[in-house]
Amino acid sequence: MTPPPDINQYKELARRYGLGSTPESVSRLTQLVARQDSDVDEIVRVIEKDPGLSARLLRVANPHAENEADYSVDSVEAALMRNGIGCALLLAMGTPLSLALIKTFQTMLSLKLEAVDRNQFDVLTGLHMRGSIGFVGKVVGHVYLRMSIPAAKTVAAGILGIAPDEVGGNDELSDVIGELSNIMTGNFKSNLCDAGLDCKLQPPKVGLSEDYSTPVEPGGGIERLAFRAGDLLIFVEVTANPWNE
Repeated sequence: MTPPPDINQYKELARRYGLGSTPESVSRLTQLVARQDSDVDEIVRVIEKDPGLSARLLRVANPHAENEADYSVDSVEAALMRNGIGCALLLAMGTPLSLALIKTFQTMLSLKLEAVDRNQFDVLTGLHMRGSIGFVGKVVGHVYLRMSIPAAKTVAAGILGIAPDEVGGNDELSDVIGELSNIMTGNFKSNLCDAGLDCKLQPPKVGLSEDYSTPVEPGGGIERLAFRAGDLLIFVEVTANPWNE
């Protein structure tokens, strides 16, 4: 099993793969949500100044809408009132997860991964590769990484520098996807710790699964993300309770 990196190991991973710093708006949002008595108006202002955060929050608040014209919740303030302040932390956590995944694919695989609207794509069916990493501390939750078996072989082959049909058995495939999960999750862990939400990563659990359910952390929420590079689709889910202690 691939162990989680400590903070020094993560800094080395960040240096190796050129992971940049988290945007100031995301760091500020994380710091605000870390305080249970935070000013909602201030949180609204931070999100409204960042078009990316605003768009993601409104998508979360309108889960059944096919496009913006169908939104019944159309303001940041209304979205926070409906979904709770903890939803803002999921936005803040999703940003470094996305940045790390996109940068890692670009550096390790020379693939331009782009964030896409998950509602535009069918969910995985049948057996697929699922990786999960739990985190515990002042904030608790899990990050899930899912992809089809052909996609997982493509990713593993790119990282190992071999052809997809040369990828070994499930153990080798799981080790590579576990390492990818470590890189991705370590980036957001660093962001949480910088905001005062100290937490520790648990070792990744990676394997084949037919289970598509994602348990929501008690007292928390969930954000679902999707990424694409050509025919390659990657799905990420993060669920967290920001006020465990």
